[in-house]
Amino acid sequence: MSDALIRAQPVQVPVACTLDAGDLPERYAEWRAFFRSSVVTSESGATSVRWLIKPSAATMLAAVSLAQREKQCCAFFDFAIAIEAEQRWLSITVPPEAEETLTTFMDTLRSETEPFS
Repeated sequence: MSDALIRAQPVQVPVACTLDAGDLPERYAEWRAFFRSSVVTSESGATSVRWLIKPSAATMLAAVSLAQREKQCCAFFDFAIAIEAEQRWLSITVPPEAEETLTTFMDTLRSETEPFS
């Protein structure tokens, strides 16, 4: 392995969203629909959440699509999918300075009221 790879420092990504404000309600609606239809259980920490998702191909494709599009506008979000013999998990992690953003995101998904109505 090259010395450059070993000494590489993590890149600091700004805690900012580049999604157009007009597109935000639709994106939240997509996440809420996914959360309500595809998440079996949720585990939360200060800077991470882990969702046990339904074990279907459609759920996996939806998770990947949403995560990829979210990463494009909110680069500080990190997503990972863990595939186990019987379960699939979607994990979302943010840096400590984005803890409030993750909390707001999860509160919005769990809320019974629409965030932009």
